[in-house]
Amino acid sequence: MSGLLSYGPPAIALVLVLALAVGMAGLWEYGKGAEQQRLLASRSALDEAERRANSLMVRLDHRLRRTQLGRSVGRRITAAGLRIRVSTFLLLLVAAAVASIYVIGVLLAPIFGVVAAVVVGWAFFRYLRRHEERRREEFISQLPELARVLSNATSAGLALRTALDMAAEELDEPARSELRHTSESLRVGQSVEQALRDLSDRLPSRELSVLVSTLIVASRAGGSLVTALRNIATTLDDRKEVRREIKTTFAQSVYTSYMVAGLGIGVLFLMNVISPGVIDRMTSSAAGLLILVVGCSLFGLGLFLVNRVSRINV
Repeated sequence: MSGLLSYGPPAIALVLVLALAVGMAGLWEYGKGAEQQRLLASRSALDEAERRANSLMVRLDHRLRRTQLGRSVGRRITAAGLRIRVSTFLLLLVAAAVASIYVIGVLLAPIFGVVAAVVVGWAFFRYLRRHEERRREEFISQLPELARVLSNATSAGLALRTALDMAAEELDEPARSELRHTSESLRVGQSVEQALRDLSDRLPSRELSVLVSTLIVASRAGGSLVTALRNIATTLDDRKEVRREIKTTFAQSVYTSYMVAGLGIGVLFLMNVISPGVIDRMTSSAAGLLILVVGCSLFGLGLFLVNRVSRINV
């Protein structure tokens, strides 16, 4: 401050003018933002929905969902619980595949670029499958609590539809959204049997099939639903513990399979680093192609065997 005062009043005035200008600019931007926020708030929900519906990605998404591939990918995205459009997923897949063709083709050989594109497609759908399995496992882990909530509700004299609504309010995701979907289906007139079967189709598992079958039989013929649900809850708790122990035991084998795949890819890059262009020369001859095919097949076989051995259904 003393240094600024040494320059005299002109310097102080200049600093004050600059500070005032910055403050005025800030107030101007704040006013513009507040006005835009007011205009957006005053816009009707119908106009906003129309604007979104007319966007390019939404139109592309609607067209893709009319195809067999789009419907299949849409079902898998819904089952995985991901918030992404079908069009966005497929465009990202195509972009990643094209990029891998170029990058791997330049680093190794053109044929490996094509292989990399196939691997990218497999990785995208493997990502979907992994999220489907994770969401299904999370739902299975909630089944004992779901069975207890339904048992308590039915023992209190509530109807099955009311019990499902209560479970949808008390449980966390993903059970909450799935049970709400089932409750909405019941509200629009779908039968209990069909709504429960749709739930089982969205999240296929033996545990859920047993629970759904019990509820369907009870809704048809009556019987001691409370006792059956409590027994199912106890059994599902035991199965959950067994699944957890098996998953912990075979965790090392799962990571070993990833290491096997990484070693196969790493060997190719290492060979190309030690002797630049060797992969391109190998792919240009029949003998080199045979050696590469045999080597990749052995790594693939090892990956398949490790995954097969470590897969146990409980």
